Amino acid sequence: MARRDTRADASRADADAEWMTAASTVLNLNLKSLTVDCPRCGRPALPFTKWVAGRSEKPLYALHRDHGGPPEYYQLDAGEASQVRGNVALSKTDLRHLLRKTKGFVLFSGGKDSLCLLSYLLDTISNARERMCVLHVDTTAGFPEVGRYVRRVCKKLAVELRVVKPKRDYFELAKTWGIPGFSARWCCKELKVKPVRDFLSSVEGPKVVLDGIRAAESYLRSTYLPVWYHPEFRCLSVSPILGWSDEQVSSYIEDKRLPKSPAADLGCSAECWCGAYKKRSDFEKLLKVHPEIFDKLVEVEEAQNGRYTFVYEKGQKVPLSSLRT
Repeated sequence: MARRDTRADASRADADAEWMTAASTVLNLNLKSLTVDCPRCGRPALPFTKWVAGRSEKPLYALHRDHGGPPEYYQLDAGEASQVRGNVALSKTDLRHLLRKTKGFVLFSGGKDSLCLLSYLLDTISNARERMCVLHVDTTAGFPEVGRYVRRVCKKLAVELRVVKPKRDYFELAKTWGIPGFSARWCCKELKVKPVRDFLSSVEGPKVVLDGIRAAESYLRSTYLPVWYHPEFRCLSVSPILGWSDEQVSSYIEDKRLPKSPAADLGCSAECWCGAYKKRSDFEKLLKVHPEIFDKLVEVEEAQNGRYTFVYEKGQKVPLSSLRT
């Protein structure tokens, strides 16, 4: 007889209970812009996602208010889910209502989307500076210019800033665990998610995380909802500019005359150099703008003892050290 993992069962049960609590909280807020006609029964419903590890497209549920107990809900099929996702966009009125009794933590990477989000929130939410705090994650694998830029922007906008970082830096972890890649993307969880999770766990009272995720970035993100429960952060995650286009973001930043990110002048990605999704040309640019970071990545690669390299061309390993010549 197979042995049951009671701890895993208990963990799943806890996660389901937290999800249901979060779903009930949002449902009871009666956010009009997130309410749709249920494609199955026609009644007003709240679409809500359950985050399932390992699944690219998350299951979508229709929740119905039941004043006599927990909400009634059921999972929508692919066609119903597609129909619902195209009919929700968080309005300014509902965003204000959602944040009225919670503390908001704005994730600010230093990129265009998170810059646009931060400014939009300050324009939209009354007493925003008292209701929100900016969170910047120092992944330990980014450019120092980004950290300085984030501090400069927050000072200009007069918002509170908290910088969080992993307990062990990227270069130490990569030497031990190996270079992150498509099938081993430990970097995001260790360098970004965990520092935010650890910080939020010390915050008492109702809270939400606000991010600059946009549907236009990828197919996967086009399946997201503007409000969902984040099981790692253990609070609601809100994406106020989910439906914005690239042009809307650029125009907003230009109209508000917001400080330009250093990424444009550097000519390459400045947020994180964990190695995932990078090409030879990226590392060649890195060598020019930040040779000291390039050298540290060479050390990471040499610690792999020939097993892995950052660059593969036609299935062949290309050591970073060979790019110096």
